[in-house]
Amino acid sequence: MMHRPSVPELLKPGQSYYSLVVAVAKRAREIAQHADENGEILLEKPVKLAVDDFAKGRYKFIESSDIGVIRDRRLSYVPTTSLEDDE
Repeated sequence: MMHRPSVPELLKPGQSYYSLVVAVAKRAREIAQHADENGEILLEKPVKLAVDDFAKGRYKFIESSDIGVIRDRRLSYVPTTSLEDDE
């Protein structure tokens, strides 16, 4: 029976679960696309193959230092001339 890595085994301290999910999804899409382009038949699901890639260290994800920081979401705009100015 093959060992399935758990999330804590894949994440280093301080890494985001969300980042892991996004990284695995992107890698799985790459695997599926490569197989489709080359006419290959995958014996395992792309997500499982992607998780294995991260578990075995063939791929790793790097988070930016500001992950999780909530940014100011106020809209910025550039004032335009009003319709009254055109008259």
